[in-house]
Formats: sequence, structure tokens, C-alpha cells
Amino acid sequence: MRFSRPIVSMLLILGTLGLAACSGPSTPSAAPDVVLHGVILGGSAGGGATAFSGSNAGGDPIIVTVQGTAITTTVGDDGSFTLRGLPTGSFTLVFTQGAVTLGTATFAQVMPNQEITVTIEVTPSGVTVVEERRTGIGHGDIEIEGLVEQVLELNPIGDSRFLIDGREVVARPGQTAIREGNTARTVNDVLVGRQVHVKGTFMDPVNGVTPVLASEIKLQGPEASPSPDPSPSPQSKCFGPGANAEVEGKITAKGAGDITVAQQGKGDFQCFVGAGTPIRKGNTTYTFDQLQTGWRVHVKGTGLGQSGDLCLVQASEVKVQQN
Repeated sequence: MRFSRPIVSMLLILGTLGLAACSGPSTPSAAPDVVLHGVILGGSAGGGATAFSGSNAGGDPIIVTVQGTAITTTVGDDGSFTLRGLPTGSFTLVFTQGAVTLGTATFAQVMPNQEITVTIEVTPSGVTVVEERRTGIGHGDIEIEGLVEQVLELNPIGDSRFLIDGREVVARPGQTAIREGNTARTVNDVLVGRQVHVKGTFMDPVNGVTPVLASEIKLQGPEASPSPDPSPSPQSKCFGPGANAEVEGKITAKGAGDITVAQQGKGDFQCFVGAGTPIRKGNTTYTFDQLQTGWRVHVKGTGLGQSGDLCLVQASEVKVQQN
């Protein structure tokens, strides 16, 4: 049987429609994974900008919900929270505690696969975004180039922390490569005042700070000359990087994680005290917060070199002699 050309065309169209119907609806592509990491300062609407408490007096946790969606999470006891699968374009976060709406925060111009890191302040007047950072293509990649401003913690077998160009950078054994040209270096070579280039990724926020886990720290500028001598060189009152250090004198200043000790005849030593550093007097144990200016202490630790007029020491032990 022969068909005319119009009939053949009609049969082809109907066949195509039939195949489409049999195959069912097309499967949509995976939605971009927009991620938001947050940390809250202030535990309730009346808490102000204080250290976070995960719940109010009634025991209700803070809940964060993406307005108009089923995306929601509970804020942890340390104030941190993470939301994934957020919509592109714009979205609004709603913060509630019990039956009370604490406030909202809106984010616009959200790109696909973007990672957003925010610090939120909860006050009686509502919710405020104190700090916001965004990184592209969803992996939180970041590069930093600048001076090493401070050695926060030095631990050759664990996490070392540095303040570089205003950001906290973590160097971790097995994950962080430190080099100068083609020469491998160690955390002892990351000295205050050195120019460095850091490649890394954002870590989860802690107490309002989002550290960067370094995959590479490249030392730039003039090469450092660490001294293996376990005591200060005759030309310097300071202990060489990696050298055993002991300092004794009165505390003349105190920072967020360090104390300045004035040693007679040698000057001022800035001693960095980590969270696990023991502080004691005889059988009495102290916390870092209890240390006060005017106390006489004996510090044991590791030399970190010199910064200006200050000698730097990473403390491994602090003994209170007189308070």
C-alpha cells in the first residue's frame, strides 16, 4: 500500500510524539549545590554580642530555615550551622527560637555552586550579618598573599596556626606542603615578617573566625636563616627558630593568646600560649584568663625568632612564680 506524502509526514509526527510519551518526562539536571556555613554570636534575642549559648533559659535551640522551602537546620552548641542545596539568585534565612522569630537575613546575587561563610549577630533589635565571604565553584578555595603577622600556635606534629594578612591559617602535617623555591620547609620556617603565598580551603567557623586550612605555604622574599643553636646567638637576645627557650620575668602585657614577659637584661619576649599549654604554680592549675599583668612567671618553650623589638616564643609550659 502506498501513502501520499502528506499522510507519511503526519505518521512521522505522530510516531515522534508517541516515542516522547513512552520515554516519559526528561530527568532534570542536578541542582547546583550552594552551601552556607554560619556562626552566631549571641544566644538569644536578649543576649547581645556575647559568647554564643546554644539555647535560651527555656532550653529552646535556635532554628535556621530557608524561607519558602523545607531546608532547615538546628544551630549547634558552639553557634555554628551549615545549610546545603540553597537556591541560586536570592534566598532569606529565618531565625527562630521556640515560638519567637529572632529575625531574618537575605542573600542576593547567589551564583551556582557558591560557598558562603557568614557571621551572624543576634541582638534585641534583630539579626545582623556581621561578616560575609563568598568563594566560587563551591569548594571554598582561597589564595592569600601577604606577611606573616603572628604565630598563634606552633606544633610540628599537629595543627600550627598563623595570622597571615589578617586571616587565621592552619598548617597540618600530611596536608600542608611548605616550601621555599624547590626546598621543603617546616612550620618553624614560617616566621613573623615573612612574605608568603597560601593556597587552601575554608574550614568551619569557630567562635566567629573562619580559619583557612593551607594545602600549600610558599615562602617568598629573602630566605630565612634559622639558627640550630639552642640558645640566643651572641648577636641577638632572641632564641633562634626551633631552639629551646626559657624566659623568666614579669608579665607586662596580655593579648588574646599571648603574654609579654620582660626579662631583666634581655628585654621583652612575646610568649604564645596555646589552649593545651599547662599553667601552674606548685599543685595549683591556672587558666590563661587568670594570668594577670604584674605576675612573675617562668616560661619554657620553642624560639620563633624576632619581630621588631620583640622576641617570640611558643610556650610549652608556664610556671607562675609570684602572683
